[in-house]
Amino acid sequence: MLTINADWFPLMQRFHKPDDEKRMVMIFDPDQYKGWLDGSLVSEEDVYRQYPAELLVAQPDPMQPRSRSKAPAPAAPAEQDGLF
Repeated sequence: MLTINADWFPLMQRFHKPDDEKRMVMIFDPDQYKGWLDGSLVSEEDVYRQYPAELLVAQPDPMQPRSRSKAPAPAAPAEQDGLF
């Protein structure tokens, strides 16, 4: 996962403590995928930009209610002879 500094990014201000360093995931445009993978964009400064805040959406993800009963432990995986 590639991250860049986001200290002044408005959306990241909501997710980090005030004095903590803020980081955000680098989001590529689809036309940049090949260039990043083949290494031709690695030295391009434009690729190391913060994604526009107005194109991002942040909303709470409500937690599921916790059950008071303990769930049974997951079964141990079956033994295998090889990788597959």
